[in-house]
Amino acid sequence: MTNAYETESNARAAVREAGETFRDAAADVGGETKRAAKRAKNSAAAASGALAEAATTFARDARAVVGDKVGKARVQAERQYGRIKEQAKVRAEEADVFVHERPYIALGAAALAGFLIGHLMSSSRSNVVYLRDDR
Repeated sequence: MTNAYETESNARAAVREAGETFRDAAADVGGETKRAAKRAKNSAAAASGALAEAATTFARDARAVVGDKVGKARVQAERQYGRIKEQAKVRAEEADVFVHERPYIALGAAALAGFLIGHLMSSSRSNVVYLRDDR
């Protein structure tokens, strides 16, 4: 038969063994947690590097596309400006010839245009005074 001392001794040994097992398991969990945290940190650093690289690439590509569009728009605007400039020269020469051939018509047209512009500008602020006879 076993005595109480032997049972108590076995219980203490079992508790000691369980404590050691618990400490070992806690150490394993702590080590695994540190390793997982390190892996997560490395993954985050790699992801931020990849994100920065993607943003840089996007900005570079966008700049190239915008530069191409601006270049094409400038060429088109210069072409349009040259064409309009030539048309303006032609119209000015035609107007000069017309004024020299028919000066009175040109003078009358200028006076009529001046009158119409003056009338349109003055009609926006009417200066008419209405008088009422209260007799």
